[in-house]
Amino acid sequence: MKRVTLFLMTAALVLLAVSCKETLPKRFDSFVNKVEKNCASYSEEDWNKANDQFSKLVDEFNENKSSYSQEEQNQINGDIAKYLGLVAKSGINTAIDAVNGLINQIPSFLEGLGLFNKDNE
Repeated sequence: MKRVTLFLMTAALVLLAVSCKETLPKRFDSFVNKVEKNCASYSEEDWNKANDQFSKLVDEFNENKSSYSQEEQNQINGDIAKYLGLVAKSGINTAIDAVNGLINQIPSFLEGLGLFNKDNE
């Protein structure tokens, strides 16, 4: 009886481990789609959480890479590239917003230096 119980528990653990590996491509895809859908409204804290989750998914992929088919690896690599593109785009948009904010402040900066007077426009 103990052998049967031990065998069933071992089989359950093996199935659980295999099912986790099988679902990684789906979890990666779901994660990236969620970020893509919501990234325009992400705060810095949201990005930090997303980056943490992304790192965990990448680590899991790298640890088990050989257990995935070439098709699954290609799909995950595509999701990784897509996520990195979203991060880059967000960074560019943040930089553009910062530059636009600075540009809007130039007249008052020049006015403060006495080089530009709004009344003389």
